[in-house]
Amino acid sequence: MTSAPSTAASALTPEASRALGEALGDGAAVAALRASGVAALATAAMPSPALDRPWKYVDPAALTLDGFAPPAAADAVAIGGPEAEGLTVATFAEAGGDAPARLGEAVPFDGDRLSALHYAFLAGGVLVEAKANAEIAEPVRLTREFTGAGSLATPHTLVVAGPNSRLSLIEEYRSTDDPLAVLPAIELLVGPGAVVRYTSLHRWGARTRVFAAQRAVTERDADVRSLSVVTSGRLVKSHITSSLEGRGSSSELYGLAVGGGDEHADFYTVQDHVGEDTRSDLLIKSALGERSRAVYYGLTKVGLGARRADANQENRNLLLSRTAKADSDPVLEILTNDVTRVSHGATAGPVDEEELFYIQSRGLTLEGAVGLLVRGFLSEPLDRFGHDEAVREELSALVEAKLQLLGAGG
Repeated sequence: MTSAPSTAASALTPEASRALGEALGDGAAVAALRASGVAALATAAMPSPALDRPWKYVDPAALTLDGFAPPAAADAVAIGGPEAEGLTVATFAEAGGDAPARLGEAVPFDGDRLSALHYAFLAGGVLVEAKANAEIAEPVRLTREFTGAGSLATPHTLVVAGPNSRLSLIEEYRSTDDPLAVLPAIELLVGPGAVVRYTSLHRWGARTRVFAAQRAVTERDADVRSLSVVTSGRLVKSHITSSLEGRGSSSELYGLAVGGGDEHADFYTVQDHVGEDTRSDLLIKSALGERSRAVYYGLTKVGLGARRADANQENRNLLLSRTAKADSDPVLEILTNDVTRVSHGATAGPVDEEELFYIQSRGLTLEGAVGLLVRGFLSEPLDRFGHDEAVREELSALVEAKLQLLGAGG
């Protein structure tokens, strides 16, 4: 690893971390992790594009955070959704004491310098917890707004699903067009027989750079489904991991990016099969116009004890201009020969000329034919995730609005 960058002129100091914790009134669990993050900063290195494969497509200059200042307080978060028995939705400050006791269980503080920075300057933590056997019919909604040129934002979402519970969460991120750096962390702790559905909507400003860490850990017979929709942001780099530890647990990871200008959407995924009889599926699609870029690097791991694993990963990219670019890098790591299926596939290319000709022969203009094909291409991750009709229409409208900006809406 490379050595940690100099912080001689940095505002991201241990003293600033302690002051932030005092201002936010940290409980014991948060205070302990904040201190651990500060300690890790002394030795933790920034990821190296030359040495760390998940970072090979990101310009190291984008990782220079010394010019950013920690928040003076937690950024605004609006909490919406049902008030249901067995459901807790609260900021870490509202939860009080040791309420987020499982904080840091899925996303550790010492993964690299970015994770250490996240915990050292954590602000805006929200706990979403479903008690055992609770079935939450409507989605919980979190809407996060970020402002302030040159600031570092570190939101944290901790989801704890008790045994046999059912929970859905939609989290929307927005920011101004000021230069911002955001380090979100999302932990999904899915208990035995529990079902969690998590959707993230990335609607960032034009100068926001995002480095998100999301990790789900499943117990026996648990089921987690995740959807990430990226429609804006200068750089949105998401590390999304499903650790299938319990026997019979499953994961479905879906992603969708629509890029324009110089936007860069970067997905790094890990489907980590640990327990027996586990199943995972993945589909990430992007439609790219102008000079935008999408990256997918996905790793499917099947451990020695993951007998009868069933895994699939698929990445598809549609290039809407000659200057758009897509990189796809699926990887399999299989340590047992007792598997049901392990497969992967990837494509990148322009709209199919034969399909365009066929659709135009039915009376559509060229623009209308392109729009129809692009919409159909992007609809699959949304369809497979399985939101109810109202949410599905909301997500389709976000995608449609971006396509109209690119002139690809027909």
